[in-house]
This record gives sequence, C-alpha cells and structure tokens, in this order.
Amino acid sequence: MDLEKLITTLKHNAAVKEALTLLRSQLPTTLLYHAYEHTEDVLREAVQLASSDGLSNRDIELVAVAAAWHDVGFIWQSNNNEPIAADAVRRYLSGTTHYTPKESDLIAQMILDTALISAGDSYKQVATRPLSCYLLDADLANFGRDDFFDKSELQRRELGEEVDSFRQKTLMLVRSHTWHTPAARAKWQAKKDANIAALERLVASGQKPL
Repeated sequence: MDLEKLITTLKHNAAVKEALTLLRSQLPTTLLYHAYEHTEDVLREAVQLASSDGLSNRDIELVAVAAAWHDVGFIWQSNNNEPIAADAVRRYLSGTTHYTPKESDLIAQMILDTALISAGDSYKQVATRPLSCYLLDADLANFGRDDFFDKSELQRRELGEEVDSFRQKTLMLVRSHTWHTPAARAKWQAKKDANIAALERLVASGQKPL
C-alpha cells in the first residue's frame, strides 16, 4: 500500500478519526503552531517513518493513533498537556474492543514521551518505548525541513516570546536534538545541520523576522 492510501486508511480508523474530530472542533484558535494542521503533519510523518523502517501494520496503526491523540490535551491547556492527552486516549480506548489494555497503555506512553524534559541548559524528548521513537521524530520533523523557520516563528508567536531569547532557546534545543530512528536520520539530518547553521547566523546578526 502506498503512503497516500495508507494515510487515508488510517484516517478512517475510528480512534484516529475521533481525535482529529476533537482537534478540528475544539482546539483554541489562539494556537498558531499547535493547530489542527500540526497533528495532521505529525500523523503523516510518523506513519511514513514507521513504514520506511518496515514496522508491522499493527505497530504502524498504534503509532498513528498516538500521533492523532498526542496534542488533544491542548484543548484544555498548553502546559503539561501530555498527561491530559494520555488520559483522554485511555478513556476512549477503554470503550472499544479493538485495542488491548497493553496497547492502550503503550499508546498513552508514546504520548507522554513527547513531553520536553530538562536536559542541562536545554530540553529533550526521551523515548521510553521503541515505538515512541517514530512519534518523537515526527513531532519535531520541521527541525530537518525547509519550513523550520516558518514553524519556529509560529511557535514563538503562539508563546508570545521575544525574538532573540526564543531563538537562543531554539538553537540550544536543535543543537542538542538527535533523531531516534534510522528513517529520520536519513531523511532530515542534512537539512537539520543546514538549519542550525542558518539559525546560528541569525542569532549572531540579531536580524528580526519580517
């Protein structure tokens, strides 16, 4: 099955569809980076990475469900939203027979792993389960894409932070970041290196966004 057919099939999965419906109708409009489109992007990237690395159809499905639900907590709050999303997906899945309790716990843990945790002067995501690697890489995929600066500016505006300090924090984050999966390294590492170099030049020059 090609990627587009796979994405379409997964979007018709009841658990994925439920999350996307919630996000589309209930996410605050003040979210510029963590808008509905971000979840669609993460879903696509996570499925593509998992498929590229040859995961089973069931594992790809579990990754897709976690990707669809990973930002549901933003409906209620931005800070510490991951436990809210993890609880929400557990409640939803407990009312179905398609996923075992073990699979439900795994999906919830993947979501919890998307949280940024303190790592010295910066932050990082820690994958506590092998499948988490695909969600984490997809969540930060823009680090290695052409839209890195556009997405970064949306996040800055969403947070309401000053340009220079936000760029400094972003630079520390991207420098300390490493991809978790072979597929992500092959796909995005070269562009991430170029983005870091470009961000270093911006930090040094103090140039403001348009």
